[in-house]
Amino acid sequence: MYASFQVPLFSLAILLRDRPDLISGPVALVCCAPDSDTSTPSTAAKPVILAVNHEAARCRVTEGLSPTKALARCPHLNLISSNPADECLHQDALREYLASLGSDFEETAMGVFILDLMSIPHAMKFPGEWVEQALRKATPLRLPLDVALARTPDLSILAGQSPALRHTLRFNADPIFCMAQHPTFAIQHIDSQPVHSLNCVSTEIALEAELLSLWGIETLGQLANLPRQGLAERLGPEAKIAHDVLHGKHHRLLRLHRPPERFNLSQQLEYPIETMEPLLFALNRGLRTLCSRLQSSQRAASSLRITLTFDDGDLYAHKIELPEPTCDSSLLLRVIQTHLSTIHAPAPATGWSLHLTSASHEGKQYHLFKRSLKNSRRFMDTLGRINALLGPGRLGVPFLLDTHRPDSFQIKGALCGDNIAAKEDQNGYNSSPRCGLIQNGTSLPLSRFRPTLPIHVVSDPEGRFPKPLALLNGPYCGPVTTSNGPFPISGHWWDPVERWQQVEWDIQLTSNVLLRLAYHSPNHWVLEGIYQ
Repeated sequence: MYASFQVPLFSLAILLRDRPDLISGPVALVCCAPDSDTSTPSTAAKPVILAVNHEAARCRVTEGLSPTKALARCPHLNLISSNPADECLHQDALREYLASLGSDFEETAMGVFILDLMSIPHAMKFPGEWVEQALRKATPLRLPLDVALARTPDLSILAGQSPALRHTLRFNADPIFCMAQHPTFAIQHIDSQPVHSLNCVSTEIALEAELLSLWGIETLGQLANLPRQGLAERLGPEAKIAHDVLHGKHHRLLRLHRPPERFNLSQQLEYPIETMEPLLFALNRGLRTLCSRLQSSQRAASSLRITLTFDDGDLYAHKIELPEPTCDSSLLLRVIQTHLSTIHAPAPATGWSLHLTSASHEGKQYHLFKRSLKNSRRFMDTLGRINALLGPGRLGVPFLLDTHRPDSFQIKGALCGDNIAAKEDQNGYNSSPRCGLIQNGTSLPLSRFRPTLPIHVVSDPEGRFPKPLALLNGPYCGPVTTSNGPFPISGHWWDPVERWQQVEWDIQLTSNVLLRLAYHSPNHWVLEGIYQ
């Protein structure tokens, strides 16, 4: 036995929930849909009517109409737009409501659920009493709800669309409960429903309603009276499945909803801990528990977050990224120990919390000509020690930026597999034959100063750009004997914040030192590098 829970006109119902002044009048839900007249997506969206209430339907306002045509048919029509954020919130509330009734339920669509009653003995023995209790439990939601019982999941959806078989909950000032006239399902109670209602029941059914209408078959009762073999020969296996659904012979399995499992563990210590050894002992027990839960669910930890609370009320939290997913508690404990050895606790610890981010085990593809991590434990331990020496945010992989600005790069996380792969691709691109020719054509390599060194330069203001004559300070001072330039470069001229412009000069001093200077307006010189 199965029970279907359906919120009629879900998107429209949640909007009218907090606007009771619109319930008595004609209301239509409007959403912008792409223009289907062209094969490419249109830049201008075409608004259409998605759903209408009973009063709007009496004025011949139907789904798919444009707002202009709908207002022409019903001048007093109220148009409201959908709110996806509210829909997700109410869907979560409905999901929690179904979980309070039973654990085995399917989230069929937005506002539509199917509950398996085999694990609920009270519902199997006293279905009418159980349905009434379920409806009363749904009153805090303040949403209209239809509940119907049937022997298969698909029939329960069809029974929920029949006024004779569904139990309803409506709201005026107070909740209104209406029990079904016929609590036992029979096909006679759904024989007047249109044929296209089957398309909403299962993804396996896609009947051509227009073709069946030409044959004079417009209702479910007319379709159920036809011979099954004849339908299968003329309309294919989908018609056979539809025939079996109507006669209760198609019993599909529910796609059971299972909430994501959280791998969290926390503990408030009875006595404050002042040294690291007892804290690591407690953390080791927690890690073993979490890793055993990970192994039982065939998962691994891709990152861990540790939170410590101290006796003075202070709180410390840190997230550690792992180079590859693992469920080895000893490895995770060593990572935590390496990190905790770098911090100074302001007071004794009074509690701790661990959170593991679960991920699936990664499959490794070893290559003949590419190097991979031989020992991820040692690599992770080395990165932890380097990060402790340099400080947070100072360890990563450098990437060249897509710009002509000299020495432009960005540091990204060293533990991200995508960054490592992108770095290999970038190195492969830089080592291409074309780049090799350019690099071989350079006479001398340039060693850059990071950051550049600001200096004072005596320059000749004649000409478009000032020409360096002598260096007054910095690591290299003296008059300029030879200069090559100017080389003006610029970029991002369209962005007032990111725009940049500089003029480069290659110079030689009396000491035969070859340098590169850069001039930034107004009258700002920097030493970029030295030629080796």
